[in-house]
Amino acid sequence: MRYISIEKTKPGMILGKEVFDDEGRILLSVNTKLTKEYITRLSIRGYQGVYIEDELSRGIKIDEVISVELRNRGAQAVKDGNIDDLKTIAKDIVSQLLDKDKSISIDIQDLRTYDNYTYKHSVNVAVISTIIGIYLSYDEESLYELCLAALMHDIGKTKIDPAIINKPARLTMAEYRLVQEHARYSYDILDQNWLMPARTKQGVLHHHENEDGTGYPDRLVGDEIPSYAKIIHVADVYDALTSKRPYKKPYALSEAIEYLMGGSNVLFDRKAVEAFLEAVPVYAKGIEVTMTNGEKALVVANSSNPLRPIVRLISNGKDIDLNNDKDYISVTIAPHTVVENDFTSVYEKFECD
Repeated sequence: MRYISIEKTKPGMILGKEVFDDEGRILLSVNTKLTKEYITRLSIRGYQGVYIEDELSRGIKIDEVISVELRNRGAQAVKDGNIDDLKTIAKDIVSQLLDKDKSISIDIQDLRTYDNYTYKHSVNVAVISTIIGIYLSYDEESLYELCLAALMHDIGKTKIDPAIINKPARLTMAEYRLVQEHARYSYDILDQNWLMPARTKQGVLHHHENEDGTGYPDRLVGDEIPSYAKIIHVADVYDALTSKRPYKKPYALSEAIEYLMGGSNVLFDRKAVEAFLEAVPVYAKGIEVTMTNGEKALVVANSSNPLRPIVRLISNGKDIDLNNDKDYISVTIAPHTVVENDFTSVYEKFECD
């Protein structure tokens, strides 16, 4: 099985995973042969890509991070603003992730194969935040509080005009300041629930604070920032960068990871970024990469060196362990070149996502 962007999908390809809509209904089943009409409809609905099965990707197995049913329940509860349901969903997300073998890195490329960014984003951030918490050895109660905060971090956006949230052009300063208010709006909504954990509310309020004090709403610095907020900040920016939005194309996973690494101790907490890097591979299984010798390949599995996975050459189907094969000792995976993105505008927008 391999992941392919919707732009590169062609008629005749065979689906390797079901495609769901934002209500959790199956749009296309496993083994469906894609047609031009299907591909067009998926593109219009905003799908970034799909998984396909073919001879080249035979044997590459990609597991769901959390179940499809739980993912869709979470998105619906976020959409409805149902806090009681979100409490239950947070416990279920923690339970499913704790059942996974921590020693196995978690591929999250499948989070990119669902439509409806607004509600799926909150679930994605909850999953990624919980994974970071697991790698930081949080106990189960703390993981629940963290996951709940991540699920609800953007709930205040319901008070802001969607035309501003989804504006394809750069925000005006007035619009930018208005969108920044979503953190306080979210906190105010949660503060009405007296059973809401205090650390959860603080995580929601401060998830856009930067380590150097340039964030919002309170320009907190370093240790002043609550630990849950530090984690959600990493997960939020990562998911925003790797998602297709009206104002930008999605960044490659490796590009987003480079951004997090470069922002450590400036924008992001270094320990949260390091925990993220432990759990999430730079190159997810099933994605296509180009190497510095010009060869194209699929990522088959990750090795002890996150930058040198096991790959399968597209030219002949041969598997190469970049970490140990002496013939490829000087070959690396070529970096992506970011194009057609106004980075200043993108930064402003995903800092509000």
